[in-house]
Amino acid sequence: MRAGELDRSIVIETPTEAQDDYGGRTPTWATFATVWAKVMPARGRESVAADQVVALADTVFRIYWLSGLTTKMRVSYDGQLYDIAHLAEIGRREGLDLMATLRRA
Repeated sequence: MRAGELDRSIVIETPTEAQDDYGGRTPTWATFATVWAKVMPARGRESVAADQVVALADTVFRIYWLSGLTTKMRVSYDGQLYDIAHLAEIGRREGLDLMATLRRA
């Protein structure tokens, strides 16, 4: 993996909870890491969910190895949010491919 290919800054966010003004818990997102990535659009498609057409765009974010990532996290890139669907190790902890899906209603 060449460093020059990692030319886009992405933010990886992890789910967390915050306490609201009334003492209740509110689900929210916190920054896990801000890293450089190579962004590779994979394919686009549409599906039907709840009787509505939903557009899905699959994207692969290639990053250097980062310990602790899970598929419960998401990627924020270029004003869009992507759910991480799968993590694939490159080499022996050299890097990771984050296969992610952009959802738009």
